[in-house]
Amino acid sequence: MPWKDETDFNNVADLFKYLLDRWQKDKLVACRGQSDSSWSLQTSLDRILDQNADYKAKLSEESAVLEKFRVLALEYVGSIESSYLYGGHATDKISALAVMQHYRAPTRLLDWTNSPWIALYFSAIDHHDKPGAVWWFDQKSFEQEVGQRWKEEYYDMEKYRRPGPNGQINLNATAFNTDGPFWITKLHYPIPFHRIEVQQGFFTVAGRLGFEHGELIADVFDQRTAPDEAGQAENQYARIIVPALWKQEILDRLRSMNIHSKSLDYPGSDIVGSNLTQNLKRSHSASL
Repeated sequence: MPWKDETDFNNVADLFKYLLDRWQKDKLVACRGQSDSSWSLQTSLDRILDQNADYKAKLSEESAVLEKFRVLALEYVGSIESSYLYGGHATDKISALAVMQHYRAPTRLLDWTNSPWIALYFSAIDHHDKPGAVWWFDQKSFEQEVGQRWKEEYYDMEKYRRPGPNGQINLNATAFNTDGPFWITKLHYPIPFHRIEVQQGFFTVAGRLGFEHGELIADVFDQRTAPDEAGQAENQYARIIVPALWKQEILDRLRSMNIHSKSLDYPGSDIVGSNLTQNLKRSHSASL
């Protein structure tokens, strides 16, 4: 089922009231803000890889990116990050990908936040000529459905279970194989990065490359919803469309709530400078 677009707001005040009323209680909602509503929930790595390439070649390229990051980052990362890249946790490739994600390297991970306000900030911070979007889904229901799916569909796969009485699934044993199951799950960063803490961040990770996370998340909810209960699934995930003309007012209101680039440890000025550099390089290259 496609993600339902929520657009029934007359102004910014209506939008803020909706967010406050909907999530002021104990409802734990995963949110992701994107400044262009036409963007799908595709990971940074999948946006780069050739989708027509052989799947084994895709996995090899992902592995090569990880190894290159380990070499280039050696002189820059701290001791905790080093343990996940080179030390005792180095075999946990998914945790290594989390370190890469923090440093903006291309990975199969997709960032989310527990805060609708932070997601709203990221939906408004850029592309002021285009509508943004806040994607959201119910975390509790998602975790229950994912857990049930592992139990019913994958639990008999002994090669994917960790040793011991709990028999937990070892995601590393499935994610980097050509024949692994098609799963998606929610994971937290193994390292307490300051930026992740202030942004209340975590991520989703899929068992296969090349799959858009929005489709996988919707599938988790919809497969376990009977046809006559379709409305219930709709209430578990949707996206809020943020009009382009509202973006600056949204940023002004969020600033009054102490939600801005500095409080979120978001390197906005660096991004502006990098974009200017890249644009200048492209313009000079085109003129040659």
